[in-house]
Amino acid sequence: MATRSSSTEMLLVLESFVGGIDGGERFFRAGELIRANDPAVKKWPERFGPASSPHDEPAVEQATAAPGEQRG
Repeated sequence: MATRSSSTEMLLVLESFVGGIDGGERFFRAGELIRANDPAVKKWPERFGPASSPHDEPAVEQATAAPGEQRG
């Protein structure tokens, strides 16, 4: 759920849906990013979640040695 409203913060659309805003229809696809200050976030905050960053992914072991590195 969105709690902060920053112009640069991005949120993730959790599931696809269609909604009416300002007299028009908007289509949202699961996995799309949307700005946290978008009117849709205020209207349907439960449909958006924090966007993951590369730092959220689990660490993966490097398969080969880097140049000049010896593997044990």
